[in-house]
Parts: sequence; structure tokens; C-alpha cells
Amino acid sequence: MPAWLTPPNILSALRILASPWLGYELARGNFRTALPVLFLVGISDGLDGYLARRYGWQTPLGEKLDPIADKVLAATLYICFAWRGLLPWGVSALVLGRDALILCFAAVALGMGRVRRFPPSIWGKLSTVFQLLLAGTCVLRAGWPDQPPQFVFLTVMWVTVAATAWSGINYLRTAIGMLARNGD
Repeated sequence: MPAWLTPPNILSALRILASPWLGYELARGNFRTALPVLFLVGISDGLDGYLARRYGWQTPLGEKLDPIADKVLAATLYICFAWRGLLPWGVSALVLGRDALILCFAAVALGMGRVRRFPPSIWGKLSTVFQLLLAGTCVLRAGWPDQPPQFVFLTVMWVTVAATAWSGINYLRTAIGMLARNGD
């Protein structure tokens, strides 16, 4: 078996492959079909990191594949949610903007040859958890309109907005610091 073909990498690849299907189901309004898949995809996001650390299955591919899978999934979900009117466009733009900020920094840092690793922060991981929770809440509300109650939905949404904004600020500060330390 090739060294890169590990269970965590397979889970990340499956998350990428599930994203277009989830987007298709959400666009068609098949929320009851999408919810269990979204649940499994969300579980796989935590499981791949746990397995990689627990069994020493960390690979250079996995370091790149996991965040790419997160960003593909988030972009798919949050564009669909805004398009279907399940979330305000501003919330979706914040989630996508934070991810774009991270990708831009990584591209600039790699292009300048200054930084080779940009590990996720605890704030980034926390915001991803809240983004997945909000995604589940959106799909649940769309498939079962009485669940969860409006105040629960709004609380999850605003906590996700705060966590995502703070994560973006934290990544920006970290990126500036890393570039300054590695500058010429």
C-alpha cells in the first residue's frame, strides 16, 4: 500500500467527493437526504485528524488534503445556503472570505518561499466545528421547519459568525507575524 494511502487521506478525499453531491441535493431541496450525509461528512472531519495523530498516519498529502476538503465543503454548503435563502449572504461571505484569506496567505507565502507550513489554529478548528454545526442546523430547519427553534438557530448562527471572524483575524495576525519573522 502506498505511504500516502492512509485512512485519514481516504476520509478527506471522500469529503471532497461528497461535496458536489451535497450541493446538488441542497440545490434540489432534498434536505432530508442531505442531512445524514452531512452528519457523516462532519464526523469524518474530526475522525481523520484523530486517526492521523493516534496511529501516526500523518502525511504531507494529508496536511494539504484535509484543509482543502474543509474549504471545498464549506464553499459548497455556504453558497447553497445563501442561494436557497437559508442563510444571509453576509454570513456565507464571511465563511468564504476567511477561507479565501487563508488560501491567499498560503499562496503568497509559498510563492515567496518564506513559509512552508501553516498549521491550523485552535480558533480555526473551533470555527470549522461551528460552521459544520450551523450547516447541520440550516439543513435541519429546511427539512423540518419547526426544528430547531428560531432562537437556537440564531444563537448558532451568531456564535459561528463570531468564531469565524475571530479565526480570520487570528490567521491574519499569525500570517503577518510569520512573514515578518521569515523576512529578508
